Amino acid sequence: MTMAKVENQIEDTGTAVTGAPKAGEGAALPVLIMMLGRGRVGKTATATTLIQYYRSAGGQLQVWNADQQNETHSLSRFHMDALEPRPGSTFEDRKRWLEERIQDQSRARFHALIDFPGGDSTVLKLAQETRLIRLLKRMGIRPVAVHVVGPEKADLDYLRHMAAADVFMPEATLIVLNGGLVQSGQSVDQAFAEIMTDGVILDAVSRGAVVITMPALPCMSDIMDLGISFRDAADGNFETGEELLSLFNRARTEIFLEEELPEALSGIPLAWTPATKEA
Repeated sequence: MTMAKVENQIEDTGTAVTGAPKAGEGAALPVLIMMLGRGRVGKTATATTLIQYYRSAGGQLQVWNADQQNETHSLSRFHMDALEPRPGSTFEDRKRWLEERIQDQSRARFHALIDFPGGDSTVLKLAQETRLIRLLKRMGIRPVAVHVVGPEKADLDYLRHMAAADVFMPEATLIVLNGGLVQSGQSVDQAFAEIMTDGVILDAVSRGAVVITMPALPCMSDIMDLGISFRDAADGNFETGEELLSLFNRARTEIFLEEELPEALSGIPLAWTPATKEA
């Protein structure tokens, strides 16, 4: 069964919108977008993509970099205003750091995105210990869980673990299929067909989760290595003044930024985002 058929089947049963707020409903709540997924599924690349997109559209949000396992492509490299725990901090230190961030968000009512370490069991431990989703709601914050998966069945293991433990599965749950991990010559529908028919995905969707596909950008790894924004990549703005991306890759980045990305993210309920208004 293709991904399109699965999506149509879900749409026909009416389950895709169960529990999902409509655009504008409860939009006054500050959102905490929590980036989750096992290592090497493009979690941090997806995180910086979301940050750049919403900020460029006028949305304001803090960036919290809790992924200290990722130094080369960490959010702190792309966003100089990112907040992060002290290097080498213990689990207890990181708990206190996150507690302070949540208290700040509850008081000041701003949006935020946090990048958790890929596949880190301490994240699950913290969520279970504190009933984190329930706590955030009581603090007047809308928790938004973003689970990033690739086309491999093993990419669902982390999501399955979270679902079994009933953590990081709030009403606002977004599952991002990373099209950038699809092998050349294979369609997105083919690559994710088995993922889309897996019970953990179907169950999440039946409870209100939204599934979107992140479009592929062939030069994504080059841009991540350079540590520059998509806008600078598209415009050819490089610090050294050298042509670090080819003309065609700059054109591909422009298409990704101006056409493909807005279309992909349009499926996310507005109240789950830091967007200032509907496009």
